[in-house]
Order: sequence, then structure tokens, then C-alpha cells
Amino acid sequence: MLDIDVLRNMEKEEHISKEYIIDVIKTTLIAAYKKTFGESNAVVKINMAKGLVKLYAEKLVVEKVKNNVLEIGLEEAKKFSEDAKVGDKVLIEIPVSSLSSSAIRLAKQVFKQRITEKKREIAFQEFSGKVGDIISGKVTRRKSHGEIGVNIEPYDIEGIIPPEEAIPNEPMRRGKLVKAYIKEAKKTDRGPLVILSRACPEFMIKLMRLEIPEIEQGIVEIKGAVREPGVRAKVAVATKDLRVDPVGACIGAKGVRINSVSKEINRERIDVIRYSSDPELYIENALSPARVDRVEIIEGAREANVYVNSKNYPTALGSNGINVMLASKLTGYKIHLIETSEEGDVNES
Repeated sequence: MLDIDVLRNMEKEEHISKEYIIDVIKTTLIAAYKKTFGESNAVVKINMAKGLVKLYAEKLVVEKVKNNVLEIGLEEAKKFSEDAKVGDKVLIEIPVSSLSSSAIRLAKQVFKQRITEKKREIAFQEFSGKVGDIISGKVTRRKSHGEIGVNIEPYDIEGIIPPEEAIPNEPMRRGKLVKAYIKEAKKTDRGPLVILSRACPEFMIKLMRLEIPEIEQGIVEIKGAVREPGVRAKVAVATKDLRVDPVGACIGAKGVRINSVSKEINRERIDVIRYSSDPELYIENALSPARVDRVEIIEGAREANVYVNSKNYPTALGSNGINVMLASKLTGYKIHLIETSEEGDVNES
């Protein structure tokens, strides 16, 4: 008996068509028949309305039978078809119970293999079209080379976060629910290999789109974003709507919006700065929260001297130079910080 409800559930949950499943059933029964009887004269008929699967042996009507599997005598054939004559072919129903136990095992293996292959094919097609999206999943394991396995919901496919795409020192215990950015989908013999990232700037941008309506609606535009994963990030934003403060929209009341994004990326500090087409002003903004005295663009080079007083110099530099490094990456200018003192002395770094 063919369980139609099972087919419908597989079609709905696994996204595999009933037609494909029926074709696999036919293929597996034919393979089981061949293993049992050593011939390829099996015919499978499926009645979807009644939920019936029937296995037949197609036999040639002959005067003298030499092969019981492929041939049938005329007198015997007329029991199945009154009009049968020599040279005709008749279908003889074969009870599935008559198949050998090894053939049944083979049928189950083939069915499982074909369905698995189809699921992998569907999954690859699915994820090929989702590169650049965010997925949710649970951490499954940490592999030998430092990769983190993530079971992608609801597809039951394991994605991989390579070490370089992970946030350093982030706790990733088994069962933890995380979000990640789909960076790449590769086709392999074991199914789609989905490369995930939690460290790339694109992941943070996508999170901001989810959290900040003005970005999703196109009112606020992200002009650039850079990260030192797990430590600090900078995002440049702009708007053409004079009624909207792009920085305030991203930060939200009491920082609620940007803090939600920061929480998702292991409390990474995010500086939201106002973009400017004026490189001097853009560099000044990028060094926020430090206040700078003056920005001097070096002609003929993508470099700038930035003068900062002693009080603001440590902030402009940042811990281990991270603030100036991120500002340089964001603006595309190599920034030379020049410390100024009340006496006018300078120290360049």
C-alpha cells in the first residue's frame, strides 16, 4: 500500500515532488526484482487514487518455456489474458513478499540514496540563490581544523564557519543559536557546502538592515563598513532626506538599535559616523569619537596628515591603533596621526 499522506508530507517538507518519489519507488522495485530473479523484465504500476503499488513480470508467450522468468506458456498465459497468443507479452503480478530479503534491503538503500541525492540537489539550488542572505542555525560541533559546524534551519544542512570567518574568542558552545551570513555555496558529493561568516562587514550590514527600518526602506544608505571582528567596527551612513539624522536613526533611542546589532556580534563596538564626499570631513568623522584639530590631504597620494591634540590623541589612535586603522580602511586614506601639544611640538606616528 502506498501512503499518499507520506508522499504529500515529503513534497511539502522536503520540497520533493510526488512524481519524483513515485519514479524512485519504481526504480527501487525494479532493482529489487532484478536482484531476486536476475532479469530486467519488471514493470511497476502505481495507482495514486487508491494508493496501490503493484509489481509485475512482463513475460513472452511461447509454445515451449525455456526461461521461467522471461517466458510463459500459452495455456498459463490465458489465465491472465484470455486473448493471449504466442508472441504476445503478458504481465504477471509478483507479490513484493516474494522478493528476497537482500533485494528488499537493496530497495530501501536505493530509495534512501535517491531521496538524499535529491534533497542535496534541492538544497544546493536553494542556497546558491541565497548567497548574501542571513541564516539562523544551531552550532553542532567544532571540527579538527577549527571550523564551526552550524545546522541551518529549517533545511537540516550543516554550514561551515571557517576560522577566518569566525569572531575571535566568541563562545560557540554546541546547541547555541546563531545567525550567520551565507558567503558561498559549493556543490560537493556530500551535498552543498555552505560557507558562513560572522566576521565579514556584510554580515553586520545585513543585521543593520534587519534592525533599522530606515536602512531597509532606503531612507538611510550605508556608504561603507569595516570591522575588526569581535573588537570594533565603523559604519558610514548618509541620507538625502534632510528631515532624517542618519546617525541617530542607526543608533536609535538610548542606543537600542545599534546595541541589538552589537549584541548579535559578540558585543563588538560599532561606531556609526556620518559620510561626507569631502575627504577632509570624512576622515575627521571616521576618527570619531576623537576630536581632531585639522586634516591635511597630501596631494598626489591617498594619504592625510591629521593633527590631534594630546588630550584626544589616545582616542584617535585607539587601543593598539585600532581606531586610526579602521578609519583608514573606511575612508581609503592612509592616515598619519600627528600629536600636537600646547607648546606646538608634534609627534608623528
